[in-house]
Amino acid sequence: MRVLCICHANICRSFMAQEFLKKLLPGVEVFSRGLYADPSYMVPDKVVKALSQYDVVFTGHTSTPLTAADLAQADLIFCMEQAHVARLEDRYPQYSDKLWLLTDFAFDNAQDLQDPIGLEGRAFEKQVTRLYEACEAAAKRITKEFLQ
Repeated sequence: MRVLCICHANICRSFMAQEFLKKLLPGVEVFSRGLYADPSYMVPDKVVKALSQYDVVFTGHTSTPLTAADLAQADLIFCMEQAHVARLEDRYPQYSDKLWLLTDFAFDNAQDLQDPIGLEGRAFEKQVTRLYEACEAAAKRITKEFLQ
């Protein structure tokens, strides 16, 4: 099974979701991409610190732009915002059956996961916690519906 996580730049939300899901779903291939990613973008220190609070060791990451091949190879595709889902459904309708807003898949409640990149302190931590909780719920559903 292959799970793809998508956000804007692939240095915060989709990358953290990738790392959280890898931890929560051992043996499942999880990767991430960005709609506007650029390999020159660096993962901010606060993202590395947030990952460490969930016992995820940062081993490096390159912001990677999304390709049609990435979508084709994934079994499940998680976006962080409804605008991302709409854009991909419009451009790649053939993948709509495996395309989800992460919160909709996890909680059956379609809400955007705010980009915390510009936030600091408790506001940043709150968004990271929300992302982790969505990944936990998604991992439980994946385990129940796809891995048994």
